Amino acid sequence: EVCRDKCDAVLPLVRLLLHHHKLVPFVTAVAELDLRDTQEANTIFRGNSLATRCVDEMMKIVGKHYLKVTLKPICESPKPCEIDPIKLREGDNVEINMENLRYYVDKVFREIVRSSISCPTLMCDVFYSLRHLAAKRFPNDPHVQYSAVSSFVFLRFFAVAVVSPHTFHLRPHHPDAQTSRTLTLISKAIQTLGSWGSLTKSKLSSFKETFMCEFFKTFQEEKFTESVKKFLDDVSSTESKEPSGVSEPVHLKEG
Repeated sequence: EVCRDKCDAVLPLVRLLLHHHKLVPFVTAVAELDLRDTQEANTIFRGNSLATRCVDEMMKIVGKHYLKVTLKPICESPKPCEIDPIKLREGDNVEINMENLRYYVDKVFREIVRSSISCPTLMCDVFYSLRHLAAKRFPNDPHVQYSAVSSFVFLRFFAVAVVSPHTFHLRPHHPDAQTSRTLTLISKAIQTLGSWGSLTKSKLSSFKETFMCEFFKTFQEEKFTESVKKFLDDVSSTESKEPSGVSEPVHLKEG
């Protein structure tokens, strides 16, 4: 309330709290405040509040290695995946492009839902807390505990890292125009698949673009919904995980 620009406050605050192992109780407290102002379950953690920005920064700091390990299958120069009829270039075949896009989306989605064992413990602790706060705030909505977690781990973490890999230092430079467009389409698909339970006919009609609606008709399978549910269950659990092999130390300050 006293800080004009939350961006200035968030990063030092998160680093300080991480250093003193106090981030989880702090995020829990500010998320609870956030939820008091949330009237509808489907808008949960969608704004840029202090709580959501703190979780964003925490994921950037703590989840960098996790992202690198999980998203490495997105190749450097992916095949064309344009499925928007208006943006197709001469000689492009929309069926082949759709197959290419489906291949990349399947690959990235599979890597994400199999990656829960590598998710950093701190992220799991935060997701566990957010999940329970959401269920407490909206006790009559069985899906809200999942959307509270997916709004971070899919929408604000994986989908953002796919479309802007340089933001998370996954690439040394900005991708070229075609690669950038492919990453945007993959990211849109991952966001939709990650919104648990969104692959229903009623939700399909909410797509602004007809071509995305056509593309998602091929995803009308229960296994996608079940995979997302299991993944969200796993990353929002506080059960001890196996050590995830190689991990990198977290840099809280430089110089």
